[in-house]
Amino acid sequence: MSRPTEAALPAGVDPQLVAALKRNEEIVAALGPVGASAAAARAQFMASRAWWNEGGPALAIDRDDAIALSAQRSLRVAVYAAQATDALRPAYVFLHGGGFRLGEPRSSDRQLRELAQAWDGIVISLDYAHLPEAVFPAAVEETAAALSWLHAHGARWGIDPARIAFGGSSAGANVAMGAAVQLGLERGGFLRAGAFVVGVFDDDLDTPSMQAHGGGAMLPSRQSAAAMFGAYAGEPGQRSDPRLSTRLTDLSAMPPLFLAAAEVDVYRDSSVSLAQRVREAGRSAELKVYPGMTHLFWGYSRLVETARACTRDLAAFLTRQLPLRG
Repeated sequence: MSRPTEAALPAGVDPQLVAALKRNEEIVAALGPVGASAAAARAQFMASRAWWNEGGPALAIDRDDAIALSAQRSLRVAVYAAQATDALRPAYVFLHGGGFRLGEPRSSDRQLRELAQAWDGIVISLDYAHLPEAVFPAAVEETAAALSWLHAHGARWGIDPARIAFGGSSAGANVAMGAAVQLGLERGGFLRAGAFVVGVFDDDLDTPSMQAHGGGAMLPSRQSAAAMFGAYAGEPGQRSDPRLSTRLTDLSAMPPLFLAAAEVDVYRDSSVSLAQRVREAGRSAELKVYPGMTHLFWGYSRLVETARACTRDLAAFLTRQLPLRG
């Protein structure tokens, strides 16, 4: 996760974000050393998110639920909507970041409540299988199954099954895109749009943003990115799977995308490159690079106005692509 000290930050980082990163350093330091187990690391990460998730809007619908994939396996979800209504509404299915290891549906709780209020559709925050217990393609396959479940059964949650958007943040963006690719992107299919924040869409370590921002003390770095993908890819040969890397994906039927990238981020050009290739394939991709922002800036919306502006941009895109009916 992005936990640079103020001294380690490169020039050009927004002052509000500098203050937020300093506050996050204080929160993490107060929690003490991280335990050796995956469960301990996950617990501390969620504890570090508690202050950032305080406040924000109160919604009519804000509950925890689950999607049963089988008798043995369910995926946790958080369901958000600003208003309660009997009318079916479009849904946005969001997958959290965390390097394929950390996070859960409430990791970005405040940001998703802010998004639900700004858009007025239904926001579903979906969990997925993590490292080290599961490697690629387990998370992708389970997410694809969950999206299919929402298409078949989402009406019981007030979801219009023909109007679902998909997306996520950081590593979660990779899983969400992989699931969409697995389902088969079809013009007029039920996946009508994709919306992503600081997405990790490929394992390219040689982009200009990797070269510019990957060698310092700030995380994620080029080295941590290489380690993350090495762990996640699993068996040899998986790097050539189009569900892992959009560089290998047929983009000719991609639904409209919104790609939010941070200027001071090793993964900035993953979004830039995807936007260019989607447009070259004759499809629509809106790219916005937020100046002075680092990776995971969106999670600091309590203090950072640009993070809140990003939420407004996400809501505006979803409103254009999936407007409420009636």
